[in-house]
Amino acid sequence: MMINILTDSTADIPKDLRLEHRLETGAMYIQIDGHVYRDEEDIDAQMLFDQVNQTGIYPTTSAPSPSDFIKFFDRKEPSIYIGVSSNLSTTFRNAQLAKRELNNSNVELIDSLSFSTGYGQVVLKAAEWRNAGMDFNTIIERIKDFIKKTRGIFILDTLDFLYQGGRCSSIEHFFSSLLKIRPFLHVRPDGTLGVLQKVRGTRMRSVKALVEYFFVHKDEIANDRIFITHLDCEEEAQFISDNLIPEFPGMEIIRARIGCALATHSGPYPIGIAYHVN
Repeated sequence: MMINILTDSTADIPKDLRLEHRLETGAMYIQIDGHVYRDEEDIDAQMLFDQVNQTGIYPTTSAPSPSDFIKFFDRKEPSIYIGVSSNLSTTFRNAQLAKRELNNSNVELIDSLSFSTGYGQVVLKAAEWRNAGMDFNTIIERIKDFIKKTRGIFILDTLDFLYQGGRCSSIEHFFSSLLKIRPFLHVRPDGTLGVLQKVRGTRMRSVKALVEYFFVHKDEIANDRIFITHLDCEEEAQFISDNLIPEFPGMEIIRARIGCALATHSGPYPIGIAYHVN
């Protein structure tokens, strides 16, 4: 019997990979100016930013409801759901409520303790293990172990959206804007966001610093696959890719586009790298 690998749209897994590996995704909700949209279905990032520019109102996200998850989980086949960090969203809690309501022992819920392709890479690995014939319990154990090794770093062009969403203080926002400081945000082991380092100056300087970070930590990074995840930063993504390929020969580099759920908090032109350590 086929094992279902389930996740949500915040995982930012490219559509072609979802189709190829038979991954199912539940949509997050985007709220702006009194309207509610389903991520990937009713709105895209350009529409989102156009609305912000026109109205001056910043968007918010909301998790799928328990009833959404009840429909998503109500199936006979064994299923593994890997969700966005419970410390960044109420999504996982709603999934837990749905599972209790269904009383379905065929559904295993796993907190990724990450976001975007930081856990999209976990979902993809789970599908590959499933496709290779691994059994339900072994996949679950492998996922939990792999989560401990995943990492994600990203750069924002502005802290305006994080500030408006209450995810950074007014002092951080002010000094970052005044001094043109671009923080490298990363996911801590407990699934919360932290500042890894701060780079002052131009955006390209921060992109080069991101590449340099990988060179410094080269021996820790698993040389098989990384995600370069961004929103309309093709030239910078290419720059990162061109610089990493000689240092990590044979590594698969997957380009992924950030969806509306993350764009709601990141603002325009975010770029980051998701990878795992040895």
